[in-house]
Amino acid sequence: MSRNLQSVPPSAIDSLVQSGYAGAFVKDGFGALPCVPECDSEQLTGLRLAVKDVFSIQGLRAGAGNPEWRKGQLESTYTASAVNALLRAGARWLGKTVTDELAFSLAGNNIHYGTPENPLAPTRIPGGSSSGSAVAVAGAYADIGLATDCGGSARLPGSYCGVWGIRPSHGLVGGVSGFPLAPSFDTVGWFSRTGDVMQRVLEVLAPHAQSTRDFGWCASRDVLDVCDPRVQVAYEQLILQLEKYTRVTWCAADTLALRSWATAHRILQGAEIWSQHGEWVRVKGHALAPSIRERFESISKIKTDQILPAETTREGARGTLAELFDRCGILVVPTAPGTAPLLTAAEEELTAARERSHMLLAPAGLAGLPQVTLPWISLDGAPVGISLIGPRGQDKSVVAAARKLEEIMSKSEVLESTKTGN
Repeated sequence: MSRNLQSVPPSAIDSLVQSGYAGAFVKDGFGALPCVPECDSEQLTGLRLAVKDVFSIQGLRAGAGNPEWRKGQLESTYTASAVNALLRAGARWLGKTVTDELAFSLAGNNIHYGTPENPLAPTRIPGGSSSGSAVAVAGAYADIGLATDCGGSARLPGSYCGVWGIRPSHGLVGGVSGFPLAPSFDTVGWFSRTGDVMQRVLEVLAPHAQSTRDFGWCASRDVLDVCDPRVQVAYEQLILQLEKYTRVTWCAADTLALRSWATAHRILQGAEIWSQHGEWVRVKGHALAPSIRERFESISKIKTDQILPAETTREGARGTLAELFDRCGILVVPTAPGTAPLLTAAEEELTAARERSHMLLAPAGLAGLPQVTLPWISLDGAPVGISLIGPRGQDKSVVAAARKLEEIMSKSEVLESTKTGN
């Protein structure tokens, strides 16, 4: 577990985090549940479950990555429906996982709980805020890492840690409880090492989801401007490989208004977060890391007259993407612009990486769409994921398309030089 952030003594971190396990788990509730629901199916039998420490768990308190926040919480009288459904389907409880403070970061570091070690790239950040769940799965400590996704927290750590991750359609999966961040953006998400487990969890958490149907495939050069040069090359090679098996439509330039969509996402999400937690931050902000406190201070300055234009942009994004799916098919994009920043990166570098990543993550979040990330390439020994984004409600179709893409990539010889970082 990295302790490059020295604001909190190592002994304090050790008192909160379960030893071993790459620093992914908190001690509270590790290995045992106060109340275990009755198992009524075998859909997930034998699969180990790690749960982000923002979900309500009967008999435990949601810590949300901040000891001061946890002190103010009562033991929950119920277990979040998503967690309950997984346990009733046979998943085996392992423990709660570390999250960034108040789930308000994409980096994966936490001065109170330390930074879970990225198993595939130990010198780099794991991504957040669902850092512990991603690391638990990437390190093979757990098979299912339950997460939340408000701005990318079930997708960016998947890319950085080389695992599958999903942000479902907004509202499809119930059970975001224990720590709401921005309700019109919050979703339950999860990580897995395989597409099979990704699909099985979806069937448990969203049995009512629309049946799988075939879609075309769509690529976009708009995303290339955001990405590092080697990711740009790898993306174009991937689309060439995909075109050997199916038709791929390149959408017209400037179809994806990535920068304005990211700005609207930041305004709307930030306003909701401040309305949820501003009062606590005013009183307890001293208990937050300086970088997290600064982010709260920033969103506190969002003006009321910024909201309506941002909502208009959101409606425009929904219409544009719906039309794109109807005309072209499921959109294939890099999950992140490049590899995870180094643990030693300055705050300015982390901010720049977050802002660039946000432009790739904002479309699905802003429009409430399903997005699945899966392992793709390795650069300098660190993973980068590829994503598929599809129509709202078509989560099963997006997962099926991601599994098809994985099959196609496994046949590829074109990407071998990129995978070795050459």
